[in-house]
Amino acid sequence: MAEEPSVKRTKTEDLGAGSEPDAATPAAAEEERPGGEVTVKIQSKALCCRICSEPLKPPIFKCAAGHVLCSQCPEKLREVGHVLRLGTFCALCCKSTSYSRCVELEQFIDAMKVPCSNQTYGCNEYVSYQQKEKHESSCPHAPCYCPEDDCAFKAPACCLLDHFVTAHGWSPTNLGYNKPLKILLARDRRFTLLVGEDMSLFLLINTLTSIGSALAVVCVRPHESEPSYSCNISAAHGVAGGKTDGRLVFQKDPHVSSSSLAGGVQMGNFFLLVPLEFAETSSGELTVHIRIDRVAS
Repeated sequence: MAEEPSVKRTKTEDLGAGSEPDAATPAAAEEERPGGEVTVKIQSKALCCRICSEPLKPPIFKCAAGHVLCSQCPEKLREVGHVLRLGTFCALCCKSTSYSRCVELEQFIDAMKVPCSNQTYGCNEYVSYQQKEKHESSCPHAPCYCPEDDCAFKAPACCLLDHFVTAHGWSPTNLGYNKPLKILLARDRRFTLLVGEDMSLFLLINTLTSIGSALAVVCVRPHESEPSYSCNISAAHGVAGGKTDGRLVFQKDPHVSSSSLAGGVQMGNFFLLVPLEFAETSSGELTVHIRIDRVAS
């Protein structure tokens, strides 16, 4: 853990700048303290196992000298001690010892609440220290990233639409679920922005290869979550005048993947490879039909 968590535990009564407490204040504070909260900062390493440096979560153990370990490390040390014929020992004390539950630290950690790491992006939740990782794995405020080269913009998904339009001049296309949509796609257009009825953002990704265009769809959001979507993509062979001759290629993706685009655009398991000769002869555009269905949970 690199950050220093801001811990919310007990809150005392605030006094105005330069004010002096009256005689009744200490008694009042004592009455409030058991059920109140206070905000403190703690060095993150103080909440980590002294052996593996992982965050401490109950059950927590300590050796006879007070060195605090996570639930996994005492057993690992016992195994090492058995092999080395040292018995139960502490790697920090470098001598034989015994381990017991560190109940006082368990109680302290149980009482701790910390801010979500996505506070900068609008999450105001204070969550149990033990549940922080779980909360952040599904926090809707986690940032998504712009896929354009040399653009470092990141923000909650709800802010990306405005960024795409204002910063990059993208033209979003409104998408109705369970309805086919025809798109004329320039072969060199990397991204086509689709906006669902529920304001979900989808990217139709066009990756040029030596044998054609690889088309895939991704839902731009920080985590896999409900609702889920399926997608059908087809491309027709174009001829002069914007017409087609009936030949087409087709791909069905039963589960459109979600991505924050933190690692850039990934092709995924499902994509449609459209041969080079499918582009319309005069304009070079691809005639693509796409349908995204909202899957009932």
